[in-house]
Amino acid sequence: MKRKRLLLYSEYWSSRGGGEKYMLAIAETLLRNNYDVTIVAQPGSFDKEALARYFQMEIGNANVHFVDGGLKSLRSTAESMSRDFDLCIYITNYRFFNSHARQTFAVVQIPYGVISPFTLAARVIRGDLKEAAKDVFRLKLLSKLQETHAVLVYSRFVHDALDIIHNVPSTVLPPAIDDFLVPGTAKERVILSVGRIFRGLYNDKRYDILIEAFKQLCQRLPNTTWQYRLVGSCGGDDVSQKYLHELRESAKGFPIYFHVNTPYEELKRHYNEATLFWHAAGFGADERRRPERAEHFGMSTLEAMSASAIPVVINRGGQKEIVSHGESGYLWESIDELVEHSLILIADHELMTTLQPNVRERFKDFNREHFSQNLLSIIET
Repeated sequence: MKRKRLLLYSEYWSSRGGGEKYMLAIAETLLRNNYDVTIVAQPGSFDKEALARYFQMEIGNANVHFVDGGLKSLRSTAESMSRDFDLCIYITNYRFFNSHARQTFAVVQIPYGVISPFTLAARVIRGDLKEAAKDVFRLKLLSKLQETHAVLVYSRFVHDALDIIHNVPSTVLPPAIDDFLVPGTAKERVILSVGRIFRGLYNDKRYDILIEAFKQLCQRLPNTTWQYRLVGSCGGDDVSQKYLHELRESAKGFPIYFHVNTPYEELKRHYNEATLFWHAAGFGADERRRPERAEHFGMSTLEAMSASAIPVVINRGGQKEIVSHGESGYLWESIDELVEHSLILIADHELMTTLQPNVRERFKDFNREHFSQNLLSIIET
């Protein structure tokens, strides 16, 4: 039987984020199911061996086609190449990819809010010309998505935003979550947050809010042996570094520790040592009007849950689909609620030991095996 051919396209390989992991999980699954997989990338942006190690993926048999000449040349070449493929899967934040494959699936990460002449004008007035230009591209993307075989999204939250606001149908395929559990590792008095350290319009983790919450927690704890760890990547640009400096200044005088750009094995250690996991993306945002500001899914939350860290996360975005309040963690609306839920857990060891198996069990609904099964059922229907 002739092997089916997949073309995998992304313009973001160098960022090594959740989207890149999602795409490589697709590649890994289809390679294992006898697909011929080709990845198109710019020279220097895609190192197959390095990415395989970083994401713990088996993608050695994937073909990589490098294209010189910038993003415009990359996109044009990949679009032309797609004619020879049975299936094309591309990921996008705002640009439409004109695939000519027999079937095309678009992975859309962001739950776009309303885009109208009014919102475009508002951006221009604020001087946010870059985002205004991107919104023009997004309008084209949203209209063209109707022509694809299917749109893949991470969560019901993203699905509903695209459907209700933009009348774009989509299929939910949650990301594949790694199992970080190291059996026998003792839990410590550690609260953990994991995610990119940046300030932006989309999916800002709001570490400023979490640092303030931990300060309040410390003032109410009977002892000060608990610590807060922030683990995440941070760009070398001036804006990101300035924000990191501001967070460090805010944390002075408290047992708050920053672990920036940590390797996989160190991240695994943090997950296993952590007792609680905090997340605040979407704090202060109206997720109906600005859904892009909330967490689109919550990969780091589930990674922590795989290691039995109890999530205490904001009741926004995709987090609500992961955590069942009081059963596999806690959801909060305010800083006061975050602190209260955490204090209850810290004071009740029996409650924590009761919740931890539920937390671990919930993660299993999102492991790589489930992802592979779901992916195959979608693309082979």
